[in-house]
Amino acid sequence: MTESEWRPRLADLSWADVREGLKETDIVVVPVGAIEQHGPHLPLGTDSFNIEAVAEKAARLERVFVAPTLVYGVSDNHMAFSGTVTLRPRTLIDLVLDVAGSLHEHGFRRILLLNGHSGNDSAIGVAAQELRSALRGAVIAISSLAAFVYDGYVPRSGIVYHADEGETAHSLAVVPELVRMDRAANEVTAPFLSYYRRYAAEDGEMTRLVSYGLPSTDALSTSGIMGDASAATAGAGRRMHEVAVSGLRRILGDLKRTPATGDRGS
Repeated sequence: MTESEWRPRLADLSWADVREGLKETDIVVVPVGAIEQHGPHLPLGTDSFNIEAVAEKAARLERVFVAPTLVYGVSDNHMAFSGTVTLRPRTLIDLVLDVAGSLHEHGFRRILLLNGHSGNDSAIGVAAQELRSALRGAVIAISSLAAFVYDGYVPRSGIVYHADEGETAHSLAVVPELVRMDRAANEVTAPFLSYYRRYAAEDGEMTRLVSYGLPSTDALSTSGIMGDASAATAGAGRRMHEVAVSGLRRILGDLKRTPATGDRGS
């Protein structure tokens, strides 16, 4: 494929296209998202849409492949809200193992598991450990949208959490037709603020010392919004998106310099 012809999406390619592309790169990005509530103003697929958009643009620019997004994740804390779908952690682990194992069998030796939903962190970490043991010689890398999408971003509300100013802004850049700003609200309840300040904020009292898991969202918010979604702007979202793409490109550049050789146990 020439530079102008590079198509990163595996789902759009024939087996012959993939075999030809593997002559140029053995890197594939596997985005992992979620189907869960994001307030009354954002679609259930927010995490999947946003991570996929970042992955596809970066993959096209870096001339690597991107697998179809794994759209379901671990979202049990949002199950009080209609439409949310959750997987058991072991189910997500097995799904990642099977997908990555299939890709490895076809010749992909450097696999980046790119997470778009924090509830998936533990399951993806376990899957990566198992893959590193099973696929000797392969490089299994993990990153997340949260690692770079907020670089340089300071929310006016001062809160970065869920269905808030940041996620709403990014969605305005990625899927503006699915965002209902007329429903966006500022919801910061006393129970949420207490939890956030103690366990979730960067400088929270107990943030780095202990984890009790995520509380049920409906105990913290009536709408599913935790932050000020009404403060979001499309301009801020576009800047966030470009920052995220640049961050992922840096990671892919590093992955290109990481050889898929040797005995790489977990």
